[in-house]
Amino acid sequence: MNKSSDKKIGILGGSFDPPHDGHKFISQYALMRLNLHEVWWVVTHKNPFKIKSNSYDKRIKQVQSFMKFRRIKILEIREDKNIYAIDTILYIKNKFKHKNFIWLMGTDNLKKLHEWKRWKKIFYNIPIAIFDRPPYSLNITKSKALFFFRKARIKNILLAKSRLISPPCWTFISGLKNHLSSSNIRNSE
Repeated sequence: MNKSSDKKIGILGGSFDPPHDGHKFISQYALMRLNLHEVWWVVTHKNPFKIKSNSYDKRIKQVQSFMKFRRIKILEIREDKNIYAIDTILYIKNKFKHKNFIWLMGTDNLKKLHEWKRWKKIFYNIPIAIFDRPPYSLNITKSKALFFFRKARIKNILLAKSRLISPPCWTFISGLKNHLSSSNIRNSE
């Protein structure tokens, strides 16, 4: 009884410039802690918060050669424009209507989350799992978005055990940590 609608899939979006073990770590940890069937990596065409990044095609090739774990897939959305998180979420929910999704993100994204395009609509459309990423852990207490949705916080176990959690809801997942970041890798090259 492994119907498509019974499957929970984590969505990890980003520029992946470059992909690194931190991305893989969050994905594998999410599979375990949230009882996910798969994690889909969505490589953004452009990131409005990053001025300079490698070409989309180069980053896709890097991700394809980097990722060799069968439960982590790459979802390509070929658009020659910015595809924001909310656009990605609405696209996958429309295209894959019989699957259940959870948005995966690190605490490093919390500082500017309230600046994301239609950020409130993200919360109203998909459960969110926020992973501890040192040294950004304090962002959780300073996040304007999380303050706005403070009553929507749920326990990790609820997100892991239930197939149908109605947004808005979010959880903070601490425990094992990975300090890698694409920005630090790019800056050290």
